[in-house]
Amino acid sequence: MIMLRVLLFCLLSTSLAAQGIDFFHGSWSEALEKAEAEDKLIFVDAYAEWCGPCKMMSARVFPDAEVGEYFNANFISVKYNMEKAESEDFRQWHTASAYPTLLFINAENEVVHRLIGARQSEQLIREAGAALSRSEKDLDELRADYETDPTDEATFKYVRALIRAGESHLRVANDYLRRPSTDFTAPATLRLLFLATTEADSRLFDLLLEHREAVATLEGAEAVETQLQRAVRTTFDKGLEYRSADLLAAAVDKQALIDKDEANRLESEGEFAMALQGNDYKDFVKATKSYLKKGAADDVGRLRGAFAAITESSFKDYKEATDLAAEALSAAAARAEDGWRDYYQLARYLQERKRPEQALKAAEQSLTALADGPANYRRAVQGLVDELRAATK
Repeated sequence: MIMLRVLLFCLLSTSLAAQGIDFFHGSWSEALEKAEAEDKLIFVDAYAEWCGPCKMMSARVFPDAEVGEYFNANFISVKYNMEKAESEDFRQWHTASAYPTLLFINAENEVVHRLIGARQSEQLIREAGAALSRSEKDLDELRADYETDPTDEATFKYVRALIRAGESHLRVANDYLRRPSTDFTAPATLRLLFLATTEADSRLFDLLLEHREAVATLEGAEAVETQLQRAVRTTFDKGLEYRSADLLAAAVDKQALIDKDEANRLESEGEFAMALQGNDYKDFVKATKSYLKKGAADDVGRLRGAFAAITESSFKDYKEATDLAAEALSAAAARAEDGWRDYYQLARYLQERKRPEQALKAAEQSLTALADGPANYRRAVQGLVDELRAATK
């Protein structure tokens, strides 16, 4: 199970997962209006341009896939440079005495939770959960409200709380949507359908597809697309966790209803991931070659993930596994803007695998790709090149 979690973390990268936090770019008053309309808290990154910890969060934490998934689902996120005009309206209400100051603010413009200083990804998600807990009734209270008087609002809040608590919400949502009086043109119905569609192997997913355009008028076409893709990924990951061919097939079939090309990639990805967990070396080689050609081709994130997964797998010491890992990272390097880093990593990997000639080629490619980059990086890469040249004489 631990190996599987490592695999899922480092391997399965999609454009959805890679987006990190999607920051809202409207004014503060527009953010408040959006928070009220969507019944969400606002997450504010109040930063300064010169602040090192602020830069760290922008570079490493906010782009994190898990952070993005959590925050995009639960918050309206904004960021303001507190020393520039862009934050003028916000500063009429809120201040920051140190940077970064991270605020969770409700639609009434009240601070629910305040953090001073940078946080790593797991810490930030944990603090965000605390902010949600402070802003919402206890789950038992929401359950009581729902059971006493299952209005649209009570049902929505209860379902949302169940999702946030990691408890199953499907029965409640399905009961609501199966009512004889259900009106699929009503905003309350569409909002609940959008919220509750968290897995692809469900009736809710089919309903969201059926009413996709109507929901998009409320939530936006991009948000609906993201929700559908996230639901597919959840079912796909569950299929890998339980090694269920049926769930993987369901995820692929539902993805095909959204994007057939992506469905083909997903199918290849599933075969690769399942082969990595198995014991059949020939199956691993076949699935990996197929994945690099069909599933990961031209996708830097997937190619880097494939390299990481191969080098952590039980097949890592086989010669052909080394060839495939090198192929994956080399392909990523050729496509990435910062490809010199991949070439450098590849050179180190090949050096460890006792392939100095190949390692030297990768190191030289790293130096070429780095071009006029920072002097300290050039020194490091040049040092590796010199070391490998000496080793190959």
